[in-house]
Amino acid sequence: MKKNFRKITMFALAITVLASCKKDQMIDDGGIVAPGNYENGYFVTNEGNFGTGNGSISFVSDDGVVENNVFSSLNSFALGDVVQSMNVINGNAYIVVNNSNKIEITSVDSMNYIGTIDVGFPRYIKQVTNDKAYITSWGTGSDSEVKVLDLNTNTIVNTILCGLGPDAIEVSNGYAYVCNIGGYDVDNTISIIDVNSDIVIATLELSDKPNSVKSDADGNVWVLTKGITEYDENWNTVPVSPGSLFKIANNNIVEAFTFPLGDFPSNLVINNLGNVLYYSCAGSVFSFDISDSELPTTAVINKSFYGLGVHNGYVFGAVAPSFTESGWSYKYNTSGTVIDSVEVGVGPNGYCFN
Repeated sequence: MKKNFRKITMFALAITVLASCKKDQMIDDGGIVAPGNYENGYFVTNEGNFGTGNGSISFVSDDGVVENNVFSSLNSFALGDVVQSMNVINGNAYIVVNNSNKIEITSVDSMNYIGTIDVGFPRYIKQVTNDKAYITSWGTGSDSEVKVLDLNTNTIVNTILCGLGPDAIEVSNGYAYVCNIGGYDVDNTISIIDVNSDIVIATLELSDKPNSVKSDADGNVWVLTKGITEYDENWNTVPVSPGSLFKIANNNIVEAFTFPLGDFPSNLVINNLGNVLYYSCAGSVFSFDISDSELPTTAVINKSFYGLGVHNGYVFGAVAPSFTESGWSYKYNTSGTVIDSVEVGVGPNGYCFN
């Protein structure tokens, strides 16, 4: 009897160890993520109301349970003013808080505070090498640049001058592609940076206001431009230039697709396989296979979103009814059928998938 009890105990211990090892080895785009409370689900970045400092992070579990204000509820202070974006790098969450001029670092598994990076008007952060990340920022003067972050010390060690208003950023084949959206003005270029030397090796002229960029399974880079508007004497929107979708291969533009004037496409995202793009356009969501020869005319989802995401076969859309009340996050399958919707924070603008 004693021998049998010992065997049972050892077997139970082995199962526990194996289960723990499997949990520790969960991988995402940012590296190894430690086990914790925020593994199985996704984060929503909520801007909050400009000037009020009520930006926040929501976490939605895979079974649809929402936890709002996960940063402020676990730490001793509010997140700040205008939560612009969030990215996971080496198991840590880097939360970009634009109007508070900072990036907050937490452990992604527990959302516990690690440190703060002071940076003027940051927009997005992207890991470009094992030890380095780029931060895009725009505002005034020297804040319109890409900052080089040493991930070992979380300190800014260099700056790279690009176009006007560096914004969305993607990395492919050893290069970083930075959308120069123009900041408070207008730009129409994308800067290509060698991530090893931190030198801009090319600047490609696209069309007005490049706002989002993604790389595909073949290593090609896709850039979406929005176009610009003006206002008449009654403050009605008057479209001036159209938006476009550009394909870049070997650091050259190889294809361009132009949208109808006034459609204003934005929020370019790509599925996990890297072969289907999704974007917001004219109040709906469209999909575009990277092998397509023309833009689609039929929407996948007939709804307007402030932010867009795609992950594991689902499309996510963020709705901000106003910037003084809670917003909503919708989950769809890729055929456009709604799966669920959850109430999140004020001004939801994007997603971070863990």
